[in-house]
Amino acid sequence: MSGGKPGLPPLQGDQALAVSPADQVWLSASAGTGKTQVLTARVFRLLLEPGVNPDAILCLTFTKAGASEMANRINAQLAAWVRMSDTALGADLRSIGANFDPETLTRARRLFARVLDAPQGGLRIQTIHSFCQSLLASFPEEAGLAPGFRPIEDRDRIQLARDTLGEMLVDAGRRGDKRLSENLEALSLKLGAEATESFLMRCAAKPDAMGALVGDIRPYISAALGLQRDEDGSGLAAMCSEALFDIANLEALQDSNVRWGTKTGLEVAAKIQSWLDMDDLARLENLDLVWLAVAKADGDPRKWESFSAKVDPDYFEKAESLYSDCKALKDHAALVAFSGEFARALEVGRDFAWRFAEAKRQAGLLDFDDLIRAAADLLSGRTMAQWIAFKLDQRFDHVLVDEAQDTNPSQWAIVKGLIDDYFSGQGSKPDRFRTLFTVGDFKQAIFGFQGTSPQYYAAARLRIGAQAEDAGQPFLDLSLDRSFRSTQPVLDMVDAVLGDLGPAALGIMEDGLPLHEGRKGPGMVELWRPIGEGLEDQDEGGEGEDAEEWLSGADRKFAQGLAERIAGWLNPESPNRLWLERRSDGSPGWAGAGDIMVLLRRRGDLASLIVARLYAEGVPVAGIDRLRLGQPLAVQDLIAAIRFALQPLDDLTCAALLVSPLGGWTQDELLAHGYRPEKRALWPHLRDLADHDPALREKLEPLYAILGMADFGTPYDFLEQVLTGPIQGRARLVARLGEESLDPIAELLALAQKFAASHDGGLQAFLHWFDAGDEEIKRELAGQSDMVRVMTVHGSKGLQAPIVILADACVDPTRKVDSSFDWSVEIVGRDAMVTLPVYSLPKAQRTGPLAEAHDIAREADMQEHWRLLYVAMTRAAERLYVGGTLGKKAKEPPKESWFAAIERSFMALGCDWLETGEGPCRRFGSDAVPIPRADEPQVVETASAESLPDWALMPAAPEQRPPIPLAPSSLGKDDVASPPLTGPDRERAAQRGLIMHSLFERLPALAPEQRKPAARRWLARQHGITDLAEADAIIAAVCAVIDHPDFADVFREDALAEAPIAAVVGPNVVSGTVDRLLVEESRVLVVDFKTGRRPPASLEQLPVAHVRQIAAYVAALRLIFPGRTVQAGLLYTSSPRLFLLPDELLAATKLD
Repeated sequence: MSGGKPGLPPLQGDQALAVSPADQVWLSASAGTGKTQVLTARVFRLLLEPGVNPDAILCLTFTKAGASEMANRINAQLAAWVRMSDTALGADLRSIGANFDPETLTRARRLFARVLDAPQGGLRIQTIHSFCQSLLASFPEEAGLAPGFRPIEDRDRIQLARDTLGEMLVDAGRRGDKRLSENLEALSLKLGAEATESFLMRCAAKPDAMGALVGDIRPYISAALGLQRDEDGSGLAAMCSEALFDIANLEALQDSNVRWGTKTGLEVAAKIQSWLDMDDLARLENLDLVWLAVAKADGDPRKWESFSAKVDPDYFEKAESLYSDCKALKDHAALVAFSGEFARALEVGRDFAWRFAEAKRQAGLLDFDDLIRAAADLLSGRTMAQWIAFKLDQRFDHVLVDEAQDTNPSQWAIVKGLIDDYFSGQGSKPDRFRTLFTVGDFKQAIFGFQGTSPQYYAAARLRIGAQAEDAGQPFLDLSLDRSFRSTQPVLDMVDAVLGDLGPAALGIMEDGLPLHEGRKGPGMVELWRPIGEGLEDQDEGGEGEDAEEWLSGADRKFAQGLAERIAGWLNPESPNRLWLERRSDGSPGWAGAGDIMVLLRRRGDLASLIVARLYAEGVPVAGIDRLRLGQPLAVQDLIAAIRFALQPLDDLTCAALLVSPLGGWTQDELLAHGYRPEKRALWPHLRDLADHDPALREKLEPLYAILGMADFGTPYDFLEQVLTGPIQGRARLVARLGEESLDPIAELLALAQKFAASHDGGLQAFLHWFDAGDEEIKRELAGQSDMVRVMTVHGSKGLQAPIVILADACVDPTRKVDSSFDWSVEIVGRDAMVTLPVYSLPKAQRTGPLAEAHDIAREADMQEHWRLLYVAMTRAAERLYVGGTLGKKAKEPPKESWFAAIERSFMALGCDWLETGEGPCRRFGSDAVPIPRADEPQVVETASAESLPDWALMPAAPEQRPPIPLAPSSLGKDDVASPPLTGPDRERAAQRGLIMHSLFERLPALAPEQRKPAARRWLARQHGITDLAEADAIIAAVCAVIDHPDFADVFREDALAEAPIAAVVGPNVVSGTVDRLLVEESRVLVVDFKTGRRPPASLEQLPVAHVRQIAAYVAALRLIFPGRTVQAGLLYTSSPRLFLLPDELLAATKLD
């Protein structure tokens, strides 16, 4: 009996060379080439070597999931070797290139026990952060840390940062330091609250840079910008004087415009004269008068050729000279202004960084950046570091680094500290068997936001190779390019795309990229025509850079079409059912849900919409790979239990708990028992009724039990009692919400344990802590074998699927809202180079060194954009589909989008558009041919060559008439007594209505104190409303409605804004977008806004068109949510006034 796992696959080519245990190896492994197999085989070979102890091996991985997967794989294989026959074990050893003599076989069988008996309890397979934590815990005094320090959780980090900022301002007020508060106020007004917090945290992440800024910061910034260290702008006006400005050229250009004699020319001449008549300071303030004579509004020079030919042959030279002079002056003024503004921002950032570091030190906390920084410092070249290195030198003889391309310079410094002695001193002697194994891939470096870059990977390879060469040690620089994952057609398309882009586009400093060799078999890549052209129902809310944040009609159409297409692939009755030569389990067969992976560049509304549409089509879907802990209903119900235990007199909490699975009530029961006199709380009312009603008392037992648990134990104990005690909350939640609620429940329990381990206090403290943060759950979808996986490309790293869909390939990477960047600055006088965080700057301020730093950052973003495409495409094993949606005004995909790059390769390969049953596409590759299973009955019929089948002789069925599209917004003429205005007033009123609709959509999600400044910024950016009085009038009208107590349900946090609705009602397809939609367990509330009308005096005077519109929505919603009460309302915002429409009025309204 062989027992154990199936045999290990034989290593081939460079794979076999890479596992040689005595060599230093640098392995570049393309996607799907078996690098994890090589890494584990290397560990096996090391363990099989005499004299190598398991605790002398250190494996550093990028993620906890990767570390866990590697440990499980190694331990499972070692356990299998214990029980294998000699023949099977010998075959495994031969596959990894090891000896298979009797002595080695015996050693292999004992490895599992040796690993278990290792001092650390097994192999050291850790993330870099976990290793740093254990290193610092071993040497806290040497690292200057308090013994017993602990890593800070993200929630605690955010809360501590906010507390630190608050204490900083309080302290400044106490000391009378107005400069700090004024600087912070200016920064907040410029950036907004969220961006300001982000900037301060970036400052805190650069303590060395903040520490180098001693004293007055502005001279450092001015010098770095190429200005005089003491330049404050006082000398700018002199640059507009007769002595320094080229007045003669300006007057000559003025004369040319006068001689031109046209209205435009005379206006330009008049503006120049107006500028010449000013004093120097006024000239500086009004420089645009002459600047716009030669420059367009975007700063580019005007075209002068035709003017020069007609009027003045020398006009081109004159205008070009003026343009150059003005631009130099404007750039200089912009740099001077920035130096003062940025210095004040850095003053706040420096103070915050110092205080935040002190707050962490006093609490004994380290964040991830602190762990890396402290460990790198501990292993640096100081005297104490030599002692640390000596101690580690006795511990680790073999270091293996996985995903090396995702290692940043600080992390490389840690690796350097671990391995430097391998190449010098005692470590380099023949009697010491010590090695480094590194595996990575330039093309898969996609975590630039963590400070990684292919350049760092290349630099480390050169440095380590040189060290090995100098020590006379073999250094194998190997490469794996044969994929065991993807078929050749898929990889041919990958190679075509990369070949068109070139290595420089990916940030790779190589002359060329090696071609991929794929596994044999059919494969197909399809490019779907993007959705977007000609759609009339696209969302009107978003504009400019914010447009991608709001779902458009194109997104909705794409998500629905994608869900229907996937459903057809899986439907046994569908002609579009897909056959795969190799499913996820390795066998051929019809595609299942678990064979499909949908990838997006980012998590957002489109991802959620795709999941929702798949659910609606009956397709099993695992959901998004990450979600916010406060979102799942099971968590909301458990938090409601905590809130009730703390505040039983809160009617909303009590009612929510009663109708939740924990309370078990229906909405009808709540209505039947909940009616009570005014100002009477719900819970005392129900409690009094229960004193005389035993049946009601029994129904209230869960709430009595919850109150009885409140005063004892920790929050974890409370939740555990709710879930497993007499209430049996876990069973109740799963019964109603399904097994998908188990993961969020477990995460909430884990969060309660974290709280108990690091905080004092009971339920109230836990609730405050929970509300302060927004915990993100990372769901491991790799094990969801029977469900479609929807995830980001970053989340898919290391995963694969037979069928992969790139769902948002038309995203324009150049439209990056956050254009912040890092700026390398020399601190003059201190002989130091530091990297400073710079917030997003308008184009006019990005000049000189700032423009250079910004462009470098954006170039790095673009390079990572293309590397991310490589990762996305290489997740596909057999089929790759590419689709997306266009912006409202776009006629084709953006030039730098994934879609455009892939389409160029399709065109180069001669793949034209095809018309298929599922829509137009470009196609490359071939389908797999279905192969009947051996266990299925085979029916063989011999057809007569002369006769046709019966179905061919039958008349075709009449074509089914499609449902009639019906847009509720077009149901009848607007017969309101207060019709729209005419002329310009009408346009202004319509524009105001659209703006108010957009604000109603955006502002409710913000805290009340954040709404006004956020709305001001949005109005200025999107609609050019910079007049504060005009903006505040609009904002006040909107906030009056949002804050009105009668409309609380309409603007609840869980209510949906601009919600799409579509349903077949009779012969019609009702399709439209409602302004607000609230979906509860037994009730649905739909409200439509009317912003440009005076409200009618009563229900009877409601415009028929408005009632018909809302009636259509109600009819659709009753089909979408059967069994739930649908309540409808019209909200006239000018008063404001909400009309709730009775069912009788809706029933009497016809939709035709």
